[in-house]
Amino acid sequence: MSYPPQDPYIYGNGIPGHPNQYGNQYGPFVPPPPPANNGAAVAALIANILLTITCCGLLAVPGIVTAAIAMSRVHTDPVSAKNLTMWSWVIFGAAILVGIVLLVLFFALGLSESFDESTTTVDDGYTI
Repeated sequence: MSYPPQDPYIYGNGIPGHPNQYGNQYGPFVPPPPPANNGAAVAALIANILLTITCCGLLAVPGIVTAAIAMSRVHTDPVSAKNLTMWSWVIFGAAILVGIVLLVLFFALGLSESFDESTTTVDDGYTI
């Protein structure tokens, strides 16, 4: 089985009779990467804001800051924006975890009894 002769003028082969000392410099065609979008950064920002409003106030503020910085860097430095978005989600998860642990401790240690209105202590030490 023989292959058809190659055309010496094929893209990247150089001039016939003159070897290309660097090999195929350009390599195969690779499509450009998709344009960067900030969907994950927006979602992280919204999730951290909702977490701040609803439950674990100050714990999610660093997540809000990192998501906002990621949104500003999406078009200028996409690698940094992706890294900041990932850290924003990590902070979000950590804030939820800390909130759950605090809630479990609140009920496990019986701290919820102090908010019970059925018993009232008078200054003399009597319980009504």
